[in-house]
Amino acid sequence: MKLPLNVDVWTRLYGPYGNRSVNDLIAKLVTRWDPDVAAELFWEELHHQDDIYPSTFAALPWLLGAAPKSGESFEDAYLFFSHVIYCACAKFGASPRGKYRGLSTNISDHHHAWLSEGERLREDDLPTLLKLEEWFSDNVAKMAVDCLNIVDEDLTKAAYALEGFAAFEGSVSVARAAQMFADGEEKKIIEQEMGFFGDTDVRVVTALQPHICHRNEEIMAFLNDFPRHSDTPRNP
Repeated sequence: MKLPLNVDVWTRLYGPYGNRSVNDLIAKLVTRWDPDVAAELFWEELHHQDDIYPSTFAALPWLLGAAPKSGESFEDAYLFFSHVIYCACAKFGASPRGKYRGLSTNISDHHHAWLSEGERLREDDLPTLLKLEEWFSDNVAKMAVDCLNIVDEDLTKAAYALEGFAAFEGSVSVARAAQMFADGEEKKIIEQEMGFFGDTDVRVVTALQPHICHRNEEIMAFLNDFPRHSDTPRNP
């Protein structure tokens, strides 16, 4: 659902610093994609320390449509989309959450002390939140898979491209282990911190296999070889 960029509710679809005209930045990107504007929007206005916000969910349909289809800006956009999925679906943090983190449908959850009265969502904004939740539910699975299309031999890119898919499928552990591996941590240290992969983790690794096994054999081999509970069979 592309929420029209000129409707009043944008003044209440807040981000980490209240409302700072996110809709105006989106309008600029829709007209002409600018990597600097995109980076500002992604990492300053729609995300903060793994928290995401109502404005994040409202921006996604527009950003998906406007993002370049190839090149570095394409990869940057889909790394952001993957991280948004991770933040929305992973079970951590204290930001308001209903079905998805950052998008509680309890209006009072959004009445933060750091928001002015005029920036706070109202009860009559609930239909908008419900429509955003519905749009995300309808599109998150495809988004997560599409993010895997940017996986290549770069370990860091691969690890962060798969985090959304892993979290959506139920395994923060797979995402975290892959990122530690990409960051150069010793396997022994990763295993000590993460413990064993359980059934859900192994299912997620199996689901990742056809998408990335030929794109990044190194990270796929690491995930396939990661210790798991003795009653969990390994991938063939």
